[in-house]
Parts: sequence; structure tokens; C-alpha cells
Amino acid sequence: METITSSLLDFGALGLFAGFLIWQHAKNTKRLDETVESFQQTIRDQETAHDAAEEQIRTRYDAIIARHEEKQSAIYQDVVKKLDDHNRVLEDVHASIRGMQAQRLLDPTMTQMD
Repeated sequence: METITSSLLDFGALGLFAGFLIWQHAKNTKRLDETVESFQQTIRDQETAHDAAEEQIRTRYDAIIARHEEKQSAIYQDVVKKLDDHNRVLEDVHASIRGMQAQRLLDPTMTQMD
């Protein structure tokens, strides 16, 4: 270090100015490195916050979709049950009509419905 300092002093004012420029460059490089590191940390923090917000949105979305699917499933089951009930009623009516037709065939004294 002394050899560099003595060499710069040998060049007079120009050497001192060169020394100042070297010192200034070293300080600016250090400050720039600190600024870049601070900026990168800020970016990492923002990404972490964004990921947390995105996960929260996904969780809410999944809950909404699950509720919707559950509701749709309940509606579907209700419709299927009602269709089954109507089908049973129609089968009972059909069986009753067949029974009435069979009874008419066996009993000719029954009046025909017109």
C-alpha cells in the first residue's frame, strides 16, 4: 500500500487526483453494491408477498369452486330423486291402467269409457 501511495505522491497533483479517483471508484462501487443488494432484497420481499397473496386467492377460489360443486351435486341429486319419484308414479299409473284394461277384457259387462 505504501508503494502505491508513494508512487502517486511522486506524480504530484496528478498522482493525488488519480488516488482520489481510485478511492472514489472504490466507495462508489461499494455504495452501488449495497444499493443493488437492497433493491434485490426489496424484489425478493415483493415476490414473497405476491406469492402469499396468490396462494390466498387460490385458496379462496378453491373454496368457492368446492362450494359450487357441492351445491350443483345437491341440485343434481334432488333432480334425480324427483325424476325417480315421478317415474315410480308413472309406473304405478301405467300398472293401474293395465289392470283396468285387463279387468275390462275379463268382465264384458263393464261399460266402456268413451
